[in-house]
Parts: sequence; C-alpha cells; structure tokens
Amino acid sequence: MSRKIIFSLILITVAVSAVAYQTSTNKNVGENKSKAVNSLEWHTFDKGLERALKEKKLLVVDFYTDWCHWCKVMDRDTYGNKEVIAFARGKAIMVKVNAETTEKYKFKGASYSGRELSMMFGVQGFPTTSFMNEKGELITSISGFIPADRFTLILKFLADNWYEKMKFDEFVKKEEAGKS
Repeated sequence: MSRKIIFSLILITVAVSAVAYQTSTNKNVGENKSKAVNSLEWHTFDKGLERALKEKKLLVVDFYTDWCHWCKVMDRDTYGNKEVIAFARGKAIMVKVNAETTEKYKFKGASYSGRELSMMFGVQGFPTTSFMNEKGELITSISGFIPADRFTLILKFLADNWYEKMKFDEFVKKEEAGKS
C-alpha cells in the first residue's frame, strides 16, 4: 500500500474513533444527569446532620452493611422509587451509614465510627432506618425492609410533624380517605 492510502486509513480511523467517543461521552453525561435527577442525594452522617439542622428538615439515616441483601433491595426498590425521591428531595436530608465501618463522624461533640453510631441508635438488624427531627433528636427507628409506598407515608408522617398530632395508624387512614 502506498503511504497516502495508509495515512488516509489512519485519519479515517482516528476520525471515526473521535466521533464514537464523543457520542459515547454525550450519552453518559445524559445518563448521569438523568440519574442525578432521578435519585436521592446521599450525605455522610455528620454533613447530613449539619445540613438538616441548618435547613430545618427531617434527617433520614440508612444504617446498612455491604453484605446485607435487604439493604440492596431497599436501595433499589425504595430509595429508587420516584415518589420517595420526589418527596424526600423536598422534605428530608438523606444519610447512609455503613454500620461496620471505622470511619469517624461527629455527633454531639464527639467522634463515632459507623459501628458506634449504629449501637447508639439501637440498631439490631439491617437495614435499619432512623429518623431525626430538625433539632437532631431521634424520632424513631425502623428495622427491616420498608416498601416504597409505606416509606412515603412514613416520610410524610414524620417530615410534616403529623406524629405530634396523631398516631401513625390514624394518619394512614386519613391519607387513604383523602385518596378516595
């Protein structure tokens, strides 16, 4: 082959590769933007607590472990649910704490590992979801997988301070009556 043909083939290969790369990059950017809009923003415990206090919002703490099957199901089915995402983005600050980590977080003037925080919050199984009010006080903790529809009700009940006015069962009946 002549040098001109080889050079032309190299130029064509480079051009095709550049176009393919640009198309792939643009697609990934679009996917990342879509994921950002369609997912929750997660914080470390101390940063999330600081933000919840500043913004006067409900703090939702997801205590999980890497080996926990139901933690992964909750990530996918509950925290990935559109209604949960929409409500939580406006009313809550979301925090993840690996209950087996030695990473330190500041809480009440001291530093605690994920393991120590989970013990302080009384975590006995995974996943456990703890809810704290806008003052940083624990409202309640729920052990186990929580389906998305139930989780949305819990968020509404706690974030809008209905728990100060009625029991959860009464709130559920009120919500169901409102949908009729």
